[in-house]
Amino acid sequence: MAAPSIGGHHLPWLHSVPARRTSPYLSDRAASPPRSRPMHPLLRYLALLLTCLLPAAALRAQPAASQLHAAPRQGQVFLTWAESDTPPGTTFNVYVAAAPIRDVAAATRIGHHIEAHSATDWWENPAAFARDAKPAAAPGFRLVAHSDRLAPGGGLFVHTPSAAAEARFFAVTTTGPDGTEDRSVRLGRNATAAGVAVSHRAIEPIWQPDAPAPAPGAGEGLPLRMELHAKGGVVAGSEYLMFGDASMGWREGLPFRFSVRIAEDEVVVRPTDRNWINRPFTEAGDSGVPAIWTFWYGTSSQIYDRSTTAQGVPTAYTERRLLWLLDWVQRHYRTDRNRWYCNGSSMGGCGTLTFAYRHPELFAACHANVPIVAYRYASSAAAGFTAHRLEPLVGGPIASDLLTDDGARLLERMDTGRYVTGASADLPFLFILNGRQDTSIPWANNPGFYRTLDESRQGFAAHWNDGTHGTVARDAPDDIKGWKKRLRRFRLNESFPAFSHTSTNRDPGDGAPTSGDIVGWMNRGLDWSGIVDEPDHYEITLQAEPSVSAEPVRTDVTLRRVQHFRPRPGDELTVIQDSAAPTRIRVDPTGHITVPGVVIPPARPTRLRISR
Repeated sequence: MAAPSIGGHHLPWLHSVPARRTSPYLSDRAASPPRSRPMHPLLRYLALLLTCLLPAAALRAQPAASQLHAAPRQGQVFLTWAESDTPPGTTFNVYVAAAPIRDVAAATRIGHHIEAHSATDWWENPAAFARDAKPAAAPGFRLVAHSDRLAPGGGLFVHTPSAAAEARFFAVTTTGPDGTEDRSVRLGRNATAAGVAVSHRAIEPIWQPDAPAPAPGAGEGLPLRMELHAKGGVVAGSEYLMFGDASMGWREGLPFRFSVRIAEDEVVVRPTDRNWINRPFTEAGDSGVPAIWTFWYGTSSQIYDRSTTAQGVPTAYTERRLLWLLDWVQRHYRTDRNRWYCNGSSMGGCGTLTFAYRHPELFAACHANVPIVAYRYASSAAAGFTAHRLEPLVGGPIASDLLTDDGARLLERMDTGRYVTGASADLPFLFILNGRQDTSIPWANNPGFYRTLDESRQGFAAHWNDGTHGTVARDAPDDIKGWKKRLRRFRLNESFPAFSHTSTNRDPGDGAPTSGDIVGWMNRGLDWSGIVDEPDHYEITLQAEPSVSAEPVRTDVTLRRVQHFRPRPGDELTVIQDSAAPTRIRVDPTGHITVPGVVIPPARPTRLRISR
C-alpha cells in the first residue's frame, strides 16, 4: 500500500498498513433468480442494481473507527481504536460527554485534525524530523513502562480532564479531505457504551527504555541544568514520553519526548522542541517535515492548517510545556531548587533568553551562545532582520500589533532588551556570546542589547569576536569557555554583585560590521567572595583577573538578590572600602543598592562594607 498523503503531499513519516476488506457485506457475485420462474428483464436489472448498491450503502454506514477503548490512567484517559482504510487526507475527531454519545451534536469536541494511524510513534521515525532522512516503519507508542507497544495502524488520543467525574463517554468520528465530517456514531464501535471515571491530577510521563526507571528522589539535593538544543535538533535516546493537555499544543494530546539524566554531580534536563502539526511544514524553507521547531516559544493556534495559520493566535505552548517539565522533574528527582540553570546555543540560546531568563523565580543563572536578542524587521540581515524566523510559526509577516494569547504584542514580547528595560526583579545572571560574522543570527542587534543590560545594572558578562555561527564559542579564550561552569557560582538564596560601566569593557560599536572593537567583552574577569548578608550590614570582597587588565578596574557595583540587608528606598547608607574613609550613598527608588566607581586593584582583592 502506498504511504499516505495529505493535500497531495507524500507523507513517508506515517507508517503504512496493509489494505484489508472493510465490510462483511461485500459479495463476489449476485444471487441468481430461481430457474423455475423466469424474471422479467427489468426486474432482473433492478435486483442486480440493489445487490450492488446495498453493500456500498452498508459500507458508508460503518464509521471508520471501531473497537474504541478508553483507559483512565494517572489523571489522563488513553483512547485507542482500530481504523479501516480512509481516503488520503482524512483526519479524526474525538468527543466527550457525561452520557453515552448517540449524536455528537450533544457532546464536546476535544480533539481534531488527528492523523490517520495516530498510534504510530513518529518519534521513532527519522523522516519526521529531517527532510532528507530515510523513512522508517515506526512502531506504535508505548503507553505503559516496560510494556508492549500499540499496533501502529490504529488510532490514539490522550485526554487530560480538567475536573474529576464519575463517568465520561467518548466517540470518534472522521473528517474527509474535503472538510466534511462523518458524524455517524454507533455505540460499541466508535462510541463507548460504558463510562469511565476520570480524575484531575498532574500529568505523569511514561518511561520508555527497557532499563529500570530512576527512583523518586534520585537527584536529591543536586543542581538542575536545563539544556535547550538548536534548531533541527532531537534529543537522542530521550527516556520519557508525555502527552500534553490543551494548554500545551494546538490540540490536546500531542506527544512529547524529553530526557532527564544524572551526569556527574547534576541533573541534566533536555527537552525536545518538536511539535507535530500533521502536515509538511513547507513554509519554513529549512523544514518541510511535520514535527516542527518553535524557537522554544510556541505556534499559531491554527498551525495545523497552512491556509488558516495566520488566523490563529500566537500561543506559548512550548513555554507551558517547559514549565510542566520543570515542575515534574522537581517532584520526582527532588533537586536543589536554589541551583537551577539553563544553557543553550543558537535556537537553544534564543529559548534561554525568551524562556529561562524571564523566570527569575526559577533560574539562578543562564548561558546563551549566539542567541537572537530581538526579532525585528530591517532592510537586510546585516541590518538586523530576524523577524522572519517567527513568520512560519504564525502564518506570514508579523504585524506590529499582532497579539499573543497573553495579550502582548508578539514582536515586543520576544524582544529581550525590552523585557530587561521593564524588569523590576533581579534577573538571572546572564553569560552571552555572539559573533560579528554570524550570518544566521545577525550581529547588528547585539550592541544595543549589551548596553541595555549595562544600563539596567542587571548581572551579566558578554563576549564577542569575529567568528561565525559555529566558531564563536570554539575560538573564545579559555576563561570565556569556562563561563558555563561558572553558572554554579549563583544560587537563588544568595546575593551577587552586578557590575556596570566597567572600565575594562570594550566597545561593541553601533551594530555595523566594522564599528567598535572587533573582539571584545563586558564585565570579563571580575569575581567576588566572602559575602556577609545581615539585616544591618553587607560585606563583599571583589577582585579582578590581572590577565584581563594590568590596570586598576573601575566599576559600579549593584547588589542583586539580597537576602537580609534590605534598607528602604531613599535610605542613606555608609560605604567603607578597605581602610578608606567612609562615603555615603542612597538606596535607589526600586530598593536596589549601587556603589558607584569602586576601584579594584589589579594585584589584590578589595573589601566593601555597607551599613545603615
